Amino acid sequence: MENNTIISHELEQMRSQIGMLKQKLEQQTIVNDRHIRNSMKSNISDLNRTIRGTIIGGAFAVVFAPMTFHNQGCSPIFVIATAVMLAVCLYLTVVQKINLGKMMDFTQDNLVETAKKINKLRKHYKEWYKIAIPMLLVWTGWMIYEMVKAIGTESHTAIGFYCGAGIGLIIGGIVGTYINRKVVRKANEILSQIEELQQL
Repeated sequence: MENNTIISHELEQMRSQIGMLKQKLEQQTIVNDRHIRNSMKSNISDLNRTIRGTIIGGAFAVVFAPMTFHNQGCSPIFVIATAVMLAVCLYLTVVQKINLGKMMDFTQDNLVETAKKINKLRKHYKEWYKIAIPMLLVWTGWMIYEMVKAIGTESHTAIGFYCGAGIGLIIGGIVGTYINRKVVRKANEILSQIEELQQL
């Protein structure tokens, strides 16, 4: 009888310890869940800021680049093509910004949908080079042709313009590459965090 009482007491202690362990694990899971979700929100907010800055720069370019080329005497077709190219790039960036704005709800049901949207964003930025580089090469060649025809190659104005354009293209390429890689990196981080959440 005494042995049964001891065994019963030990079993009760084990149940109590298991219950406490479960409670600690649940609390740890909740803490981890909150930490990952907050980190995801921070990454998406960072992406939003980056893309917002790109939109502001793009809007400036859409207005002032065609105007500058028109004032320099470039052909109307080049001015229009430049405006259309910049407007399409700006539109695609705005669409990405709108989609990001819809991703701040991280309930379990929305994780799969959020992962799909982030993956689509990452794919868009990773594959953008395939379109952007050929497009920029064609546009740059066309711009040089237009400017040579409009202002020649020997005047101080021409030399200043070509130097400025060259520096601008280099800086633009560096900034564009930095932004592109940052967006892809942040997207990868968010996808990893979504996987962690799904495993909790």
